[in-house]
Amino acid sequence: MKYEYTEKGQQYELQAAQRCIQTFLTSLFRPGVLNLERITYDNTPAAIIEQIARKEAVHPVQSLNDLRQRLGPGRRCFAFFHPALPQRPLVFVHVSLLQQIPDCMEQIQIGSEKIVQGIDAEHDARCATFYSITNTEPGLAGVDLGNHLIKHVVKQLKEELPKLDTFCTLSPIPNLSKWLQGKIAIHQSIHDDNEMIFTTKDMELLERIFPHSSGNSPLGLLLETLQMPQWHTNIQLVASLKPFLLKLAAYYLTIDTHHGRPLCPVAKFHIRNGAEMFRLNYMADTTNKGMRNSYGLMINYRYPLEEIEENHARYEMTGKIKVNDGVNCWLQ
Repeated sequence: MKYEYTEKGQQYELQAAQRCIQTFLTSLFRPGVLNLERITYDNTPAAIIEQIARKEAVHPVQSLNDLRQRLGPGRRCFAFFHPALPQRPLVFVHVSLLQQIPDCMEQIQIGSEKIVQGIDAEHDARCATFYSITNTEPGLAGVDLGNHLIKHVVKQLKEELPKLDTFCTLSPIPNLSKWLQGKIAIHQSIHDDNEMIFTTKDMELLERIFPHSSGNSPLGLLLETLQMPQWHTNIQLVASLKPFLLKLAAYYLTIDTHHGRPLCPVAKFHIRNGAEMFRLNYMADTTNKGMRNSYGLMINYRYPLEEIEENHARYEMTGKIKVNDGVNCWLQ
């Protein structure tokens, strides 16, 4: 009993110390102290640009040309710096200037190309889309830098581009594939689904797509297929699986929660900041990473400026999330 008591006491002391450190860091790196800077290929020091490229966590930089595009016309990149660390970006965000909310990463690329070609103009942009945000310092994970960065960037963009009236994200759904694998494993091991994730209608659909073969179940065949690198090039298969995969994504984001909060870390981040779930997008990111993590699915979180504080307060107090038809429709 003495050992158990000591262990619990040490755990309590460590938790208390962690809270003290987090409070100290939050004060040290509060928004009023930090400097917001725009990152550009021509004017930002090369050492900082190298860090932006190397530490990008959402969409890895593919080439020098890719990096130039991310920092060029039709895009914005902003970072927070601390005066004591002027050469180290603490957190940075990439933004695309578009005419409407995008439903895939390709539209981010097309939007930039239209501005470069003179088809569209930056000053006519109506939608600012945050498509990547990266915290470069793991030790500051408990400090809410991302939230403050988004709010400061929104303010700066509104001043620079007055026609902007929509602020949103095009966000990944990390861990969706691992979640699905776990649910299928449970379903197959106990032959029961109390949460009714896989309905009779779902199973009938999968049986039509994946007839029983060599004793493997339709769910097992589904997993085998989704792990194939090029399954998304099969147009007929992609179309057949669309309602099923979108339903699972909506379920993962809105229904299967932990203590009343979303399982998805990206969802928790944006919802806590006052955003709403706007729309699920199919085959939105067909890169290897996008297919591996979430079968190519992405989601738009929208920041309605007049409702952000209300959404934030409601979520913190009750856990309730504003979810639009672009997500809810897949659960019906």
